[in-house]
Amino acid sequence: MATGAWVGRRGRTRRGRAALAGLLALLVALPTGLTLGLLTLRDGGGADGGPGGSRGPLVLRLGVMAPLSGDLGNIGGAVRDAVTLAVDEVNKDQAIPGWKVELVAKDDLSRPDGGAAAAEAFGKESSLIGVVGPLSSNVARIAVPVLDAAGVPVVSPSNSAPELTAQDEPARTRKRPYDRYFRLSGSDALQAKAGADYAVHTLRRTRIIVVDGGPSYGDTLAGRFASYALAAGAQVLTTYQVKGDGADGKEVQEVAEGIQELSPDLVYTTTGYLFASALRQRLADEAISVPLMGTDAMLSARYLDSAGEAAEGDLATDLAVPLSRLPAAGAFAAEYLKRWGPVVGGPEQPAIPDKKSASPTPSSPSAGPSGSVALPGAGAPRPGGSGEQGGGGQGLGTAGTPRADDSGADGAGAGADGSGRGDEPPAVTDQEADMIPALAAYAYDSARALLRAAAVVLPGRAAIDDATRAAIAAQIARGSFAGVTGQVAFDAFGDRRDPPAVIYAIANGRFVPTVLPAR
Repeated sequence: MATGAWVGRRGRTRRGRAALAGLLALLVALPTGLTLGLLTLRDGGGADGGPGGSRGPLVLRLGVMAPLSGDLGNIGGAVRDAVTLAVDEVNKDQAIPGWKVELVAKDDLSRPDGGAAAAEAFGKESSLIGVVGPLSSNVARIAVPVLDAAGVPVVSPSNSAPELTAQDEPARTRKRPYDRYFRLSGSDALQAKAGADYAVHTLRRTRIIVVDGGPSYGDTLAGRFASYALAAGAQVLTTYQVKGDGADGKEVQEVAEGIQELSPDLVYTTTGYLFASALRQRLADEAISVPLMGTDAMLSARYLDSAGEAAEGDLATDLAVPLSRLPAAGAFAAEYLKRWGPVVGGPEQPAIPDKKSASPTPSSPSAGPSGSVALPGAGAPRPGGSGEQGGGGQGLGTAGTPRADDSGADGAGAGADGSGRGDEPPAVTDQEADMIPALAAYAYDSARALLRAAAVVLPGRAAIDDATRAAIAAQIARGSFAGVTGQVAFDAFGDRRDPPAVIYAIANGRFVPTVLPAR
């Protein structure tokens, strides 16, 4: 229009800008449409500006809630670093037109109070599109209701509490507790059933003692395992209630004496590595030979160090597939290691370098393809884990740029590593890949789910409001893409479709995984 052209011409000279400033000063007391229009045109708005008339891209924020200090700080740090990769790739490719992504990380201390504080802070972030995390179900029980009340979409890499998606409710009356909550892992129900089925049907164990580590390790995990084991035809001889986050000598002794008296052929424990390793040492001292099956709480390099050679043949279940068994993780692992290096130490690192040899492959007559070791009665595991975890397809940036349809269906031009390129994936050995915590890959895909949805919803919008966040959550719910951790898609309750489980066996001083595909 004529006014706009006049303002544009004047705005390109110093004298013209001074005249505009004087005119605006006269009009400042009258907030008319002309005044607002002049302000917009003075600032460079119009066809050449960004959404809402800004010259540069608008800023959106992506949150990470994880333990960034303490014993789990290395795991939380790896999660934050993986999300950083996803954010940097999106910004580099300008995958969300008109917007730049900033990462905001908050330490939840792996405690409910820390999660509450982080959730309250995130709820006040006006430019936040969503949160990756939390990792702990105990934190999620407190943080997720706060974030949900604030309308913040949440994609957790690892929450396993069934009640977060009302899994225990009857199908006909089940309602979704949190409309904007999603998780990439399976739940305690899946982990317990996978462990019980493997113990009874594969290992042929029929006399089982259960050691319940209490709420810190899953409120119902031990009880669910016992129920599934009974249904599969085993006997549950007794259940011990212990403080699973420590190693009380009296409790360890009581359990060891019960094992000696009842002669089980398997001990299932939902305690942490401290109690499990103390029990393993006590059993070794008493020359009692019985395998332990733990959960991800026992899946620790520290268990291997503490229990020593007596731990050979013990097992652990988990819901996060290690990178060495994710066929699409090659490019992600190479980029992560190039930028951040391996993650060393910490109680939840499921794989460590072989202390006895420089070779990443355990020397075992049962070693299968790709250096994997067959679990007892399992046959040779598939190279790279379950075929359900594969899929080329696109990702974000180095792992592919998000597409507007968010379907992930075609994967045209994708490399075998899911990088979105046709070149060969970088050479990363299984052992090197497993020096990255599995949750880092799940956090990367969690971030991608949020960012891909934002790439569909945000172009043309000028602000992040509740309607925008609702649209992002709806896009996550309907989207599907080939991720580093496998196909990422969610059901009507926010659960990942067809999540796998993992069984680890200790062989030659290392946790060796086999992926159990979804059933």
